[in-house]
Amino acid sequence: MLEGMIATKHIALQHTPAALAAVAVAQTLRVHGHSAYFVGGCVRDLLLGLQPKDYDIATSAHPDQVRRLFAHVVEVGVAFGVLRVRQPSSAGEVEIEVATFRAEAAYSDGRRPDSVHFTDAEQDVLRRDFTINGLLLDPLDQSGRLVDRCPVVDWVGGLVDLDAALLRAIGDPAARFGEDALRLLRAPRFAARFDLQIDGATRLAIETLAPTLARVSAERISAEVLAMLQAPSAPKALQWLADLGLAQQLWPQLVALDERLEQTQRRFISLQLAIVRPIAAQPAAFAPCVAIDAALAIATLFWPAQQHVGSLPEDWRLSRDTATRLRETWLLASELSTIANEPTQPALIRLLRSPQADAALLLLMALSAEPKWQELRQLRAATPMTQWWPALWVTGDTLLAWGQAQGPHFRAALLAAEDAQLAGESLADVEAATRRALPIDS
Repeated sequence: MLEGMIATKHIALQHTPAALAAVAVAQTLRVHGHSAYFVGGCVRDLLLGLQPKDYDIATSAHPDQVRRLFAHVVEVGVAFGVLRVRQPSSAGEVEIEVATFRAEAAYSDGRRPDSVHFTDAEQDVLRRDFTINGLLLDPLDQSGRLVDRCPVVDWVGGLVDLDAALLRAIGDPAARFGEDALRLLRAPRFAARFDLQIDGATRLAIETLAPTLARVSAERISAEVLAMLQAPSAPKALQWLADLGLAQQLWPQLVALDERLEQTQRRFISLQLAIVRPIAAQPAAFAPCVAIDAALAIATLFWPAQQHVGSLPEDWRLSRDTATRLRETWLLASELSTIANEPTQPALIRLLRSPQADAALLLLMALSAEPKWQELRQLRAATPMTQWWPALWVTGDTLLAWGQAQGPHFRAALLAAEDAQLAGESLADVEAATRRALPIDS
């Protein structure tokens, strides 16, 4: 460790492929005379007994020095001292973010600092958002070998706050949120995910500065909100968004219908329970959803306000695929709820064989405790696909053999034929239904 740094706690490092790849990067930096520490979320997660998804390294090495030390480097923010080093591991290539210790000037655009200058470890920590993310971990001893118990260095009180289950901004909360208003959303996400309370001064700053969310791009808001909604802690996150006054800034149409987002929270609780309910599936059938994707999360969030959010895919900068799945989920849920009380077999089969049918059924389970939606999920997961698309008895060739000239009437006749076959009628009845759908003069 650097002179003047004091380890206040020691913890064991998980020897996962990602962790060991990060250790290798730190060792390379250290052997060439640079300090290198794990920083941020990975340290926080290790202290909480969680397995970090990725590892970030803060170092005294400048970007040009990092480039010279590693064969595969991705430049993601060189002006801010940030690079990604691609490192081999036992589980394949891993990307480790390596950032030079830096201090930052004012944030005129509310997102990026106007300028940065490279500095020391302590100043680097003091520019970060929350105390629980401002911890450093040194994985190496003086000779550069991995140690059994890694020292954690805390200049901001993050260890005390973790023990107290408290989320607190580093330094002046208003200044931290003024630098980047997206931090207003990161606060409820962290509070919900780690079951933390928000420090009073931090909370007051969020409530005061909530309108500044308008300065944040749609893409960044979308990514942050979807990270909340797809997590198990989604109901808690929604409660925090309402309590902090952020929901009104994000979704005024939804808040007008559900002021405290209480109904919305209940939908997400029901959705989470629905998706973990056991389904007996077979390989030849549709695979049931096993996770809440972006389309299903948004469909559940905005179900009562659909008519007000026609521009939502554009506003959230959703991909074309996600936007399509969102619209299909809403449409299928509406159609299933309309026909479910008096279903005809062909109409139900047409809906259930849609790729988004399982997501629509999960949405309906989030809205209602009726057992029929779970029964239809089970039916869909246990029925071979060949039964949803049987070999048709009447085809276009059949109509041509009957002397029919090709035209728009073919579609109606073939749909009638398929409906009759899906309803279990005989070949003669299927042919009769087909003829009834043809023009009278044919």
